[in-house]
Amino acid sequence: DLKRHCHNVYRFFLFSNPFDEVSHTATWFQVASGITDVKYISDLHDKHSIWCGPAIDYEEAKSDFHSRLILELTRFNFIWGGLECFYDDLELPNCPKYSGKINSINYFLKTEYASEVTPLKYYKEVVDLVSNLVSQNPWYGKRDDLFQPNECTDPTLIGLKVVYKIRNLFAHGAFKFSEPSEWNSITPHDISIIAASSRITLLTIQMLLRIIGYDLNFPIAQLGEVPEGERNSTNAGNFLEYMHLKDFSFS
Repeated sequence: DLKRHCHNVYRFFLFSNPFDEVSHTATWFQVASGITDVKYISDLHDKHSIWCGPAIDYEEAKSDFHSRLILELTRFNFIWGGLECFYDDLELPNCPKYSGKINSINYFLKTEYASEVTPLKYYKEVVDLVSNLVSQNPWYGKRDDLFQPNECTDPTLIGLKVVYKIRNLFAHGAFKFSEPSEWNSITPHDISIIAASSRITLLTIQMLLRIIGYDLNFPIAQLGEVPEGERNSTNAGNFLEYMHLKDFSFS
């Protein structure tokens, strides 16, 4: 799940410098990996709903739906903070056409990753999932506009550009907090869209770590252990390739 995926990113940074102080970048993903619950009560300061059964049902459904959505938004914000912190430690070339961190990352992936490295398993499927879901929820804007690459972005690696546009919706106050399914004419997919956006961001970080020049032969141990051999550890290159998969094993 996303918590374990975040923790695996944290562990990569931890084992890359096992004798140094835990990096500032790593801490963002450690925090993201431990967020388990957010509780939102929509009518906390308005008790009039207690006099009406349908109102009680509505507020309970809204509280549950928005609690789960805010949980995903909270985790996403820490993951995105980790990405920006990680970028600040890199020296990536600027995109000749457009400025900005995300354009710089996309340009680096376009020039150094797209034609040289095997795509991470399921990256395309997650991007396609977001495409399908936003096409059903028009408050995210037109799907074709959201998925339009610019000169800095390879079309096969468009995920981060899409996520950046989604992130800007709530970063700049344009995000629409939709109603729960029972009171919405359109099934809201916000929770899945934000969770998939977190996944794309983590996968993008894995891509960057594979190509920025790390020596990927250092060992990463299983949870709760130190690397003492092949049985309980794997090299960092293998870890980056498969850390996001449910069936990943150290054996």
